[in-house]
Amino acid sequence: MTFTRWPTADWDSRRGRRGRRALALACISAMFLASGCTLAPDATEAELIELIEPPKLSKKPEYTVAKAEIEIKVSATGKLLSDKQEELRFGGESGQIAELKVKAGDQVKKGQTIATLATGTLETQLERKNIEVKQAELGLIEKLRDDVRTEMQKELDKLNFELLVSERDELKTKLAASKIVAPFDGTIVSLAKEVGDMANAYEEIGEIADLTKLVVAVSFSASDLEKIAVGMEAQVQINTAGGFKGKVSRMPVTSTSSSSGDGEALDTFVLIELDSFPKEVQSGTPLSAAVITERKKDAVLIPPSALRTGSGRQYVQVVDASGNKREVDVEVGLSTSTEVEILKGLEPGQKVIGR
Repeated sequence: MTFTRWPTADWDSRRGRRGRRALALACISAMFLASGCTLAPDATEAELIELIEPPKLSKKPEYTVAKAEIEIKVSATGKLLSDKQEELRFGGESGQIAELKVKAGDQVKKGQTIATLATGTLETQLERKNIEVKQAELGLIEKLRDDVRTEMQKELDKLNFELLVSERDELKTKLAASKIVAPFDGTIVSLAKEVGDMANAYEEIGEIADLTKLVVAVSFSASDLEKIAVGMEAQVQINTAGGFKGKVSRMPVTSTSSSSGDGEALDTFVLIELDSFPKEVQSGTPLSAAVITERKKDAVLIPPSALRTGSGRQYVQVVDASGNKREVDVEVGLSTSTEVEILKGLEPGQKVIGR
């Protein structure tokens, strides 16, 4: 008996192998998923990725309203100058300088000759005139012994004698004006002329000062001078010597622009008398000074950065303990570069927000 193999049998065999293969793939996939394996990046790598956070806004500063003293000051620079100084000039006479008996830095005594002008025959004229006066004087004495003169002759002799004396005194004045002598014991601070130079009458040729008596001299602006008065407290910082306290002792007599010379005259400065004067300081040492023009104790103060303005008002932002903010209108009093006085609107201890 012959058996025939139908093609369907081979078909079934092939279909069974395919089914078993699919089943095996399904099982592997299930195991793969169960083990937590995926095609995505490893979880630990994902954790390393930094999160981008939005930038934090800086917190505005907060200030506590305080009660303290506030001072208004005006400041300027100056120098140490002699309390006793004088310009050197030939009085009333012009001419060529014949002698300079000193130089800058020399110490001199009162009455010592400093400089002279060429006088020509002036000294000789004075000597002759002295002789004439002496002769006239002796003649009058002789006439008085046996005086037979008329009243008119007496008057004429008197007038002639007075004329001679007047001429002699005029020569003496001219000769004195041709010399400069030290008005007091001191030091020659400067000399602007040399031997042979021409000097006009009353022209400054130098300066003398008593350097043992120094004073604080400060040059304030015209606007600040209007705020200063004698007796106001001052704080002075002297180069190489430190800080000192004092009071305004004298205001300028003339302005710098109207003064002559080199601007070193004390009349052009505000003078400050120190409570204690430093030792071993020299004339000309630079300094700075501040005069207290206004002072108020127990003032309610805030920093300038906490004061706000807008729409014609002045106000602050007040923050309470819970962090709540509110605007408060204030009335301002004195103010400096670091402090503002609040007359109304705030109490000490409150907190305000700066800009």
